[in-house]
Amino acid sequence: MVKKPKPFALEQIAQHGCADLLEVVLFAPQGANEHDFVLGADVRFGTMLLSSDDWSKSVEVGLARATLSLDFSGCEIDPAAHRLGDQKPSSVKTHVQLTQVKNKEAHVGAKTSFGATNRGGMVKPTGALSLGAGAALDNKVTTKETQVSDISELPVVSMSGNRWRFSAVAQAYMHSRYSGDEALCRIKIKTSPVSVEGRLSFQPKDICIVDVETPPAFLDRLRSSPNKTAIAKLLLLKHLREINPLTEKADAGVVIGCVSTLRGEIKSED
Repeated sequence: MVKKPKPFALEQIAQHGCADLLEVVLFAPQGANEHDFVLGADVRFGTMLLSSDDWSKSVEVGLARATLSLDFSGCEIDPAAHRLGDQKPSSVKTHVQLTQVKNKEAHVGAKTSFGATNRGGMVKPTGALSLGAGAALDNKVTTKETQVSDISELPVVSMSGNRWRFSAVAQAYMHSRYSGDEALCRIKIKTSPVSVEGRLSFQPKDICIVDVETPPAFLDRLRSSPNKTAIAKLLLLKHLREINPLTEKADAGVVIGCVSTLRGEIKSED
């Protein structure tokens, strides 16, 4: 008789740094046993209103990208199992698009006459030119060929180093749930106790300025200037790090928005 794997419980602990902006909750949808378990990650995004005593106006921000990183103790990702966001390198599909362009061109008739007078045996031109057949406008149609590439981008992509990248592919910034329905990966147990820590983080380039309490023209000018936008994002990141209780866990230039940890211990039979 095959011995049934011993189940054990996992405790979830969450630490929030920017709860309105992003959050992650790790869970085991099918439970855990002494051999392995399926890991899920409920990842959600929203917008956050930032204000400071040094600012005259508040700023609403969102995220265009974020990265989920996992650290393990007593376990590891099963390399043979599928991961959320796995995709094979695909060839680029191209097709030729034909565009017809109509141009109107003037067409001159072939019959012309040139005026002249004869004085004393010498012919002198009068400068009078007439169009015998008249002039007409012809429609000329030309065809232009354009090669178009069809490339699709996924909102969730698995990467090396136990990381996943989340991206806004159809909107300027992410909002709502981006993962949780499908398994993130499968975890193999090596020793007890077991711990999986997930950190959801972002960088200055990932910040999207959604709205500012100023006339729309000011926001349009800000978005049209890459230098001003980059400076604004750095200032916003600095402010987020100052108000974030998880700052000491992050490297310089990075904000950890949320940390979720699963912990459990396989109890030995007495």
